[in-house]
Amino acid sequence: MSYHWLEHTAELALEVEAATEQEVFVDALRALAELQGNDVGGAPVGREILLSATDRAALLARWLEELLYLGEIEDLVAIGVDAFDLHDMQLRASVQCRRGNPRHLVKGVTYHRLTFEPSDHGVRATVVLDV
Repeated sequence: MSYHWLEHTAELALEVEAATEQEVFVDALRALAELQGNDVGGAPVGREILLSATDRAALLARWLEELLYLGEIEDLVAIGVDAFDLHDMQLRASVQCRRGNPRHLVKGVTYHRLTFEPSDHGVRATVVLDV
């Protein structure tokens, strides 16, 4: 009996650079909506999201996990943010969604190479998605 490891490159990295921390989260939502596809319609559906984490990078990962959950469980694609509050290590947001047939391309959000740090132009964040 023998075994060996094979390299697998089933990852997609998202890098966001924005002027503020809040804009990083909103831009990440927009990027995920683009990845999930444009096959959404019907009346807008609102969802309230409340998350906490140990740091901003982990909070960004939790944010994307929650948005993916809405797509997987409720067939909702988050398309905008009506209200957003980032305080300490908590995030509270009112998210506007549309029901549709989102692509279930992303299996999960990884913590591999996860960053959230100041940059020359504000804030830069990187998150790797398992696809």
